[in-house]
Amino acid sequence: MAPTSVKVRSYAKINWTLEVLHLREDGYHEIRTIYQTVSLHDLLHIRASRRGVTVHCDDGLVPCDETNLAHKAALLLKELAGRKSGVTIDIEKRIPVAGGLAGGSSNAAATLMGLVRLWGLQVQDCDLLNLAAKIGSDVPFFLTGGTALGVGRGEEVYPLGEVSSSRLLLANPGIAVSTPGAYKGLGRLTTSGQTRIMPFTVLAAKGISELPLAARNDLEEVVLAVHPEIEGLKLRLIGLGANQALMSGSGATVFGVFDNKRDLSRALGAIRSAGYWCEAVRTVDRRGYFGTLFE
Repeated sequence: MAPTSVKVRSYAKINWTLEVLHLREDGYHEIRTIYQTVSLHDLLHIRASRRGVTVHCDDGLVPCDETNLAHKAALLLKELAGRKSGVTIDIEKRIPVAGGLAGGSSNAAATLMGLVRLWGLQVQDCDLLNLAAKIGSDVPFFLTGGTALGVGRGEEVYPLGEVSSSRLLLANPGIAVSTPGAYKGLGRLTTSGQTRIMPFTVLAAKGISELPLAARNDLEEVVLAVHPEIEGLKLRLIGLGANQALMSGSGATVFGVFDNKRDLSRALGAIRSAGYWCEAVRTVDRRGYFGTLFE
């Protein structure tokens, strides 16, 4: 008997690297990024209904109308599969909204995978990836998980050898950063058509395991100039013992890489005491990702 509901974990991501190249003819920037799933996750409870698509969320900052990416994903898959029945999606939100952790994109991918199981669909991987790319640039990555290279506008995803880090700290100053605004702010820096080369020498010479300490993000220059509190968080994490601190995506979340549990715990307490959202997380590899998606 087909299930009437599924529960899906919707994991967050960070970017070990994010290099912004030239402005493309379609108005997007060409990027090279290395994505990484981490253990922080939302929980989606997807239930069959008679018709339509309905989304509920326990975070008032999340829109529950047609602009919600999970809503868009359900409609597109419903159309592709020719389903007349509907679905209700309840989102328990734990990933900060507009925080550079791709919570909305992850919700969309989790919805696609959840509905494939709920409806018992036989969908080709390429069709699901094409559908995901229509929803948003980060959505295809969450059909892959683990450590992966993203090219194009980020929607072309290629699995890489796994990066493992068990002591990461995510911190957010409580501000929302507009991704389109961040890219627009790059302006003259990325319109020349000249591209830079991602530090793949790190992968070749030192191994991909070095990425946590070689991380870089080209959007920091623009975003930190407008939001100095993000720079303050980075410096604070370094001061509290992080070997590296970097803004994830377009911000405002910053991740810190720690050597030991003592420094991580001390930093977690200090950041929370300062009134910021903060969470200790670990990387999630592809095997762990797909092994824990469904509850």
